[in-house]
Amino acid sequence: MTINQKLATIQTKFKSKKSRFNSFGKYYFRSAEDILEALKPYNEKYNVYFKVDENYLGDAIIESTATIVDADGAMEITASAIVGVDLNQKGMQTPQQFGSASSYGKKYALGNLFLIDDTQDSDATN
Repeated sequence: MTINQKLATIQTKFKSKKSRFNSFGKYYFRSAEDILEALKPYNEKYNVYFKVDENYLGDAIIESTATIVDADGAMEITASAIVGVDLNQKGMQTPQQFGSASSYGKKYALGNLFLIDDTQDSDATN
């Protein structure tokens, strides 16, 4: 099975529940950690592994890149997401602002790679 076939199979079968609740916005969501946890069964089954890398682009912009790597032939496929850091976000220190943006970027890079449909998220409706 090629890496393209493995990814297509995983995209078709993959499910990650929205198990976290935002009490301020009153909606459920999934985190990057939830997505990565849900991907673990596919590692051994398809002999692949997943990683997420980040790159600071300057001007408070972070690029997150999610990758599936085929352990059989070291081929890989990537998808990215670019997010801005809100340095004016009240109630957060700068490391928290970057951490929040980082988590958001990772989640959306993984969503782009695995075709996770978030149309029902509050992000899509608010």
